Amino acid sequence: MLKRFAAIASGPLLLAVLVVLLVWPLICLVSGSLHEGNSGGAWTLDNYTAIFQTRSSRVALFHSIWISLGVAAAAVVICLGPAWLFVRHDFPGKRIARAVLTLPMSFSGILIGFLCVIMLGRIGVVPRLMEWLTGTDYFSGTAYQLGGILIAYFYFEIPRATLSLESALRKLDPRLELAACSLGAGAWQRFTLVVLPQLWPALLATFALTFCVSLGSFGVVLIVAKRFSLLPLEVFEQIIAFNRYPLAAAMSVVLLAIALCASLTARWATHRLTHVR
Repeated sequence: MLKRFAAIASGPLLLAVLVVLLVWPLICLVSGSLHEGNSGGAWTLDNYTAIFQTRSSRVALFHSIWISLGVAAAAVVICLGPAWLFVRHDFPGKRIARAVLTLPMSFSGILIGFLCVIMLGRIGVVPRLMEWLTGTDYFSGTAYQLGGILIAYFYFEIPRATLSLESALRKLDPRLELAACSLGAGAWQRFTLVVLPQLWPALLATFALTFCVSLGSFGVVLIVAKRFSLLPLEVFEQIIAFNRYPLAAAMSVVLLAIALCASLTARWATHRLTHVR
């Protein structure tokens, strides 16, 4: 009887949690983005048009999109190798290697940003080491440039992509590869003709996941983006520096809309690939 009551009550409870923690905040965010001022006022779309009319906001949005796309695509390609290694091979220290790989996922963005500054700042470990070896402080200040942002993003995206692809690789049927091998297919043929077609849905899902996480990353950007503006940082500045809550809400809605479109597109493409296969 108690289990039955718990099963009946879990549905409305879950719905209430979703409404309180997800639906209602989103309604408030969208509603706030459609007002003229912080205290309400007439309904308007001026906050959204301002994002695309103001050069700084427009450039920040463009930077956020193309950096997230590049990081997501590169992370998927780079992580195929480690994921394959973890699934198909046993080697000494495998568990330790996986634990070390997943460690960055437990770090906050601010901590990752500080680590990037410590390693690649103006007096970071790498520049000082290069100066000692070569007499020139190569990579000094890289943490505050585009390269520093990309390195920091890869630091927390590569573990996420690797674990996602590893899980997908474990679900593949090894008998298909054995059949291809028995027919004379080489390692590259087995990968491109047997493994890759099965892996496309996971690749798309991993790409969408890493893209959305990169798009909304704030802690890393706050620390290292000194010469390079991204939209999450613009949201922070609109709230803290200019007290423009409606414009910040509009920027947040735009980021959410882009992430939602990416996720839905990946789901649609995954469904099509699965259905065709």
